[in-house]
Amino acid sequence: MKFGWAVFLLLLVPFVAINAQSTSYEKTAQQPFPSGGTVRLHLEAGGYTIKASSSDNVVVTYPPNANGSSREVKVEIKVAGSRADVFVRNTPNNNFEATIEVPRQSNLWVRLSAGELTVQDLEGDKDIELWAGQINVDVPHPDQYGHRDASLLAGSIEASAFNVSKDGLFRSFHQSGPGKYRFHAHVTSGEIDVR
Repeated sequence: MKFGWAVFLLLLVPFVAINAQSTSYEKTAQQPFPSGGTVRLHLEAGGYTIKASSSDNVVVTYPPNANGSSREVKVEIKVAGSRADVFVRNTPNNNFEATIEVPRQSNLWVRLSAGELTVQDLEGDKDIELWAGQINVDVPHPDQYGHRDASLLAGSIEASAFNVSKDGLFRSFHQSGPGKYRFHAHVTSGEIDVR
């Protein structure tokens, strides 16, 4: 009897190991892209973190959803010269999250339908618009930006990097600084946090 249980457990171990690997598997799409170009992100609803890549590549990574709905997600990266267009489509409605890595020196253009967008540690122009949700942008060196503007129809702007704090309806700010980069952010309804 003990021998039978031992055989059963030995047969069960590989199944558990394979199942554990499949649930922790992350999907990745990747394309080489040179530093100093423009990355345009066309994103459907979800939570996205955009950060600096350790190499000259555009990389999109996302984990599977518990219910398997992330299998329908379509990621496409098109590179033409100094411009890359990244499309993330068919995102599930329940807590989809992805990380997008781009070269540290990249001009960034983002359009997101709804969700939360976080931009970390990138040097270059930033042009970000979101229909509903929250934009978080790290700006460790505000003096690198010349033209700066942000606006929303309803919500709050907390731009400590540019010494601005506003909330309510139809809020915006426009500034001119000494830097060469441009900063633009817009949310129809939600929050803009620039720190």
